[in-house]
Amino acid sequence: VNSTLRMSLEDARNMALLFFIDHLVQKNGRRTIHDLSCQFGARGFTEEMREAVGTTQEGLTEFLQSFPSLFTVEGDQVIYTGFDDMNGANNPILSGGSRNRDYEREAVQFFVNKLTKFGPELQIKSLLGHRSQAAPEVRLVSGRHLKDFCEFLASQHDHFVVEGDRVRLKNMTEPSEEAIELDDEGKPLAGVKAKQAAVEYLKSVLEQNDDQPIPLDAFYLRFCERFSHVIRQDVATNPKELLQFLKLNRQIFFIRSNKVSLVKNRPPEYGSENGSDDGSSENNNNALFPLDQNALTRIHFVKALKPAQELVDRLLSEVLSCDKKGVGLDVKTVQAGEDVFLSLAIVSTTTQIGVFDLASSDVILLESGLRKIVESEQIVKVMHDGRRVSSILAHRYAIHLRSVFDTQVAHAILQHDKFGKPLHETRPISFVNLQRVYYPQSIMMSDVTPRKLSQAPNWGIRPVTDDMLLSIVEEAHCLIGALHQQLSNLIPVHLRGLFEDKCLEALLASPSRPPPISTPGGLLASTYRPPSANGRRSQLSANAPVFVPASQKKQTRDMGCQTFSTGDIRVLDVFYD
Repeated sequence: VNSTLRMSLEDARNMALLFFIDHLVQKNGRRTIHDLSCQFGARGFTEEMREAVGTTQEGLTEFLQSFPSLFTVEGDQVIYTGFDDMNGANNPILSGGSRNRDYEREAVQFFVNKLTKFGPELQIKSLLGHRSQAAPEVRLVSGRHLKDFCEFLASQHDHFVVEGDRVRLKNMTEPSEEAIELDDEGKPLAGVKAKQAAVEYLKSVLEQNDDQPIPLDAFYLRFCERFSHVIRQDVATNPKELLQFLKLNRQIFFIRSNKVSLVKNRPPEYGSENGSDDGSSENNNNALFPLDQNALTRIHFVKALKPAQELVDRLLSEVLSCDKKGVGLDVKTVQAGEDVFLSLAIVSTTTQIGVFDLASSDVILLESGLRKIVESEQIVKVMHDGRRVSSILAHRYAIHLRSVFDTQVAHAILQHDKFGKPLHETRPISFVNLQRVYYPQSIMMSDVTPRKLSQAPNWGIRPVTDDMLLSIVEEAHCLIGALHQQLSNLIPVHLRGLFEDKCLEALLASPSRPPPISTPGGLLASTYRPPSANGRRSQLSANAPVFVPASQKKQTRDMGCQTFSTGDIRVLDVFYD
């Protein structure tokens, strides 16, 4: 009995030791004695563990001081000695023989079970979120942070396959070779064709089930039985992504209580109560061409002045010949420290798309004719959330956006009309979610995969590949092709004046920032040069001259001020209209 009691006490001490190590690891390796003693009442901290370490702060201090190789007690501060250079893989508590358990194997089995239930493929950060449900030993052995967790998964190559920011089971079930779909050319399905094939198959599954609802998990298993993982990467790699895919086809599939069925006499989503008399997607489809590999002939990428001038002339000629003069405009930016630089400008019409590499030279923006399009009152620029781009153009290049249809503002107006929310309380919506809400067919008609939708691309990478080019033009193409007409029809007549005012307000340059410094040729000293694919600066960018006039020197001027006592305001200068 005494031997059993000693073993139980030793076991409780080890469990308490692991508990405090785990707590310190999550709190950057340093906590107070008081904070650690508060964990006595935490979930998972048993009565036996409290008895083993002492039920008071003094007893806890003595317990921690008995492990000088692990803890350093300085006053009321406890420091985990191994925090800087010790992770779960080489922790002596886990690798020692005091407990005959293989924690690494337990961790592998834990994440295999999670991927089996929610996968078989997930974003690594999503799988990391499930780790909070694991035991302290599993959390320790799998690494402290996201980087350590990625290394742990990559080291278990017999169980997991890590690709970028995603992980999948290595031994997941795959259909037989006869089940793999091929296109008309005998090649494996991909892109738009894979999405269309998936819709037809999933629709047939529901029809064969006598139109009875099928649970989402079971529905995904049927999907996996028919398509290989290569094809599933273009459609959905887990039940959550399949749910998003089904919502893109909500005219076919109906989801309720996590069960899927076919739509039966479902009323249209957008009615006349929203002020829309023509919001159907069929009319909008006439202005679109699918964004697949065949669309590359319609996309023109330029990075020199003369080709840029010729492209602008072609775009202007097409737009000015139309009754409704409008273009989809998108500007891709790159974050470098605290500064934001323009990298790419995309101008889309209904038949062609121009992509201008602004990182190669600022001259393209200033002298190619792009300025005529941006500042034209006759040409409507359809943009999503143009506030930041407008501010950059105004402050750095003295270019002012005019006649803009901002879909971010349009969404806020519709939320205000539908739910009565004040405009300043409406949440901004990402462009991908804007597509899902107002025109999901645009995602179906492009080669964009769930993986691309979940990633934040780096628009500064050069050279630009064909796949990257399709991602670059996605937003501008969708804006002019469908969203403009759709949102314009949905905005009630009595709110269109407010919408126009808010679009104009979003374009006004902030008076709190100074105007740009003019330089010869309009070039700025702070020009961003993107790295190439191998991480080096291009030769053109490295040797490109930067013009800064010698006459430009810092000047000191008197400043006006506003005081609360008098309220006097003295205006020195006006920079903007």
